[in-house]
Amino acid sequence: MLLNYLKIAQRIFRKDSTFTLINVVGLAAGLAVALLIIQYVRFELSYENTNPLANRIVRLTMDYMNGGAVDAQDAETYPQIGPRANQEMAQVVNYTRVYSIIKPSMTVQIGKEYQAVEKVLAVDSSFFSLFNYPLLRGSRKDLFTKPRQAVLTKSMALTYFNTLDVLGKTMKVPKPEGNMLLEIVGVVADSPANTHLKFDMLFSYPTLRSDFGQQEDDWSSNNVFTYLQLAENTSYDRFTKSLAAFSDRLLTEKKITSERVIGQKISEIHLYSHKTYENEPNGEARSVYVLLGVAFLVLLSALVNYVNLTTAKALDRAREMGLRKVVGSTQSQIRMQIFIETILINIIASGLAVGLVAGFQSVFVQVAGLPEGFSVMGDVFFWESAGAFLLLSVILSGFYPAFVLSSYDPVKVLKGNFSRSTKGTLLRKSLVVFQFTITLILLVQTFAVYQQVSFLREQNLGLTIDHTLVVKAPASNNARQEYGAFRQMLLAQSQVKSVSVSGAVPGLESSLMNTTTGINLSDAVKKTNYNYYMAKIDTSFFELMGIRLLAGKNFDATTRPGFSDTTNRQLIVNEETIRLWGIPTPEQAIGKRVDLWGHQATIRGVVRNYHYESPKAAHIPIIHMYSPSFDSFASVKFAGGNAKEQLATLKQVYEANFPHTPFSYFFMDSEYDKQYKADDRFQQVFGALTGLAILISCLGLFGLATFTVSKRTKEIGIRKVIGASTMNLMLLLSTDFIRTVLLSILIGLPITYLLVKNWLANYAARIELSGWLFAWPALLVLLLVLVSIGSRTVATALMNPVKSLRSE
Repeated sequence: MLLNYLKIAQRIFRKDSTFTLINVVGLAAGLAVALLIIQYVRFELSYENTNPLANRIVRLTMDYMNGGAVDAQDAETYPQIGPRANQEMAQVVNYTRVYSIIKPSMTVQIGKEYQAVEKVLAVDSSFFSLFNYPLLRGSRKDLFTKPRQAVLTKSMALTYFNTLDVLGKTMKVPKPEGNMLLEIVGVVADSPANTHLKFDMLFSYPTLRSDFGQQEDDWSSNNVFTYLQLAENTSYDRFTKSLAAFSDRLLTEKKITSERVIGQKISEIHLYSHKTYENEPNGEARSVYVLLGVAFLVLLSALVNYVNLTTAKALDRAREMGLRKVVGSTQSQIRMQIFIETILINIIASGLAVGLVAGFQSVFVQVAGLPEGFSVMGDVFFWESAGAFLLLSVILSGFYPAFVLSSYDPVKVLKGNFSRSTKGTLLRKSLVVFQFTITLILLVQTFAVYQQVSFLREQNLGLTIDHTLVVKAPASNNARQEYGAFRQMLLAQSQVKSVSVSGAVPGLESSLMNTTTGINLSDAVKKTNYNYYMAKIDTSFFELMGIRLLAGKNFDATTRPGFSDTTNRQLIVNEETIRLWGIPTPEQAIGKRVDLWGHQATIRGVVRNYHYESPKAAHIPIIHMYSPSFDSFASVKFAGGNAKEQLATLKQVYEANFPHTPFSYFFMDSEYDKQYKADDRFQQVFGALTGLAILISCLGLFGLATFTVSKRTKEIGIRKVIGASTMNLMLLLSTDFIRTVLLSILIGLPITYLLVKNWLANYAARIELSGWLFAWPALLVLLLVLVSIGSRTVATALMNPVKSLRSE
């Protein structure tokens, strides 16, 4: 019996090859999209799942309060909060502290070679227990209980030593105050790609006290990540209440002032945490779930296509099914026949989908921002997903057609009455409306995403970032003395316009600047507690960056370094800062006195707001203080010309002055552009999904048009004989489809308006919603519909009426 089902299915596929091809391509495209996106979503949701203690680890963070409102959120805390919480909270059984020592890299000397290590953390010995890092070399006994101990990852050990047997070897770390020798006491496996706390090298937390001057009971600088391990079966709600009481005790003791200690599950950090001073840029839960939803809509659209075309072809197969019943076939046998056909179509489509996934895997990994070497098809879950989707597709696409075709009344069918039923027509129109409503929504969203990303890139940043190269300061004890010669040698180059040193550079994370709260005007009646960013700059910074001075004066050679001058600090602030202080105009701010860290400072100048980070976020309040030290970055502005020549010039001058340190640099515009990477990635993936949704919808419409036209061939011939023009016939054949799609547009526009408005609310700078944003996609949908059905309607309308009248 099964063989007979297969033979009939093969005959049907060969007879209706166009419909078979449309069904296979549509289902394959939808299934391939679903399989790829489900792998991406699974990776994004898998952060920290390699750690068996993940559901018991909480990261502590700080909320800065301004009155009753949260003004800012910081991922770092004070060093003593971890030990205190471990002592005082019954739910806590262990803790660890993590200090990100140097950003963006740390210079180490191995033998005679100097290397830049990018991800370096100082951690407590308990770090290895909480984060489950087994030692490949070394022992946990007394690990990280002493200063100047280091643990390397497997990759770093092999890269710099070409072996894992590195215990007892040393690395020299150049510092402005002298060199530090680190002894290698262990090797661990590389950080997994799905953790928020990646590293290349660890060294012992006691080193911070011995070599970096950190005090044990330091409540002045919140600069460590703090993680708590909760007791087994601890209620998280009970823990948060206990943590609130702990925070209140610190407030009563005046260890903290306007801050609150907050808990955060580490499994939620990657997608839901966007605090200042994060260890790395995190993902966005909203984008992940949007892409997942769109992928399922694409798959659903493909299934709708199959149901639509199969039920449309039911008219052709009605007589076949009627005759089968007359000669004794049961409903269950007919349903089995339809299910066999559905299963075969889905198996073929699934095979093609796997082929598409294999072909586009590398492109997908790159566009989606997945880690290098990520294997889609090498994952068992991929094949489990493929099997699950195949089963789901068979059920969803096969049940209704099987039910419809097996329920025909043989008497009505053989009399020809079935063709006059309107039930099937109404279903098909409803499914087309559903498909093109989805298509319109996705198309408008794609237009909005594209326009928003373009809008962000075109925003006036308040500074100029072109032709600017930035070099990281060497970690040597004479870098400050040698900077003068380095600067003069650069300025002697004809293509160099300006050189400036600063503690941070626009385009990098704002976490490279210090932050502080509780700064107010000396004569302020009402004190506020906003969070301010502190920027160290020299006298050339504003000119080089093209930042406009609105009032007052720039720093000059007579200015004393602001971080060391406790008697006459001079400040240059931006517009956002004076807005928070309630000063109406820049001119009125000049000469105002400010309470700063127990001393007073004077506002020397006010500069125009500039976007330290991308315009996605609002302007931040920045307080600039004078510091001529070359201990972070030097920016070099070129007059123009070839970028390779500019880089070669900078490298030559740098190596002439700092021959024993690695040359670490970046182009400022390229670094700034990285902030749009997530938006670009979302735009590309969303656009690709929308394109597939359009393709699938148009394929379905083409199939329906082909079927509809074939059923009206004789009618068209008669109309041509009695005088109908080609244009009249084209309108006759197209009007019904156009009405259906117009209904889709009427339904889709208000829905997509709300979605776009809600999405744009996440951006500080955003496009204005205009009618054209919705009109162009609607017109494009209509154009696609006309193209999809046009080839069939035009060919039929131009057909010789003699041939049309011979049609059965």
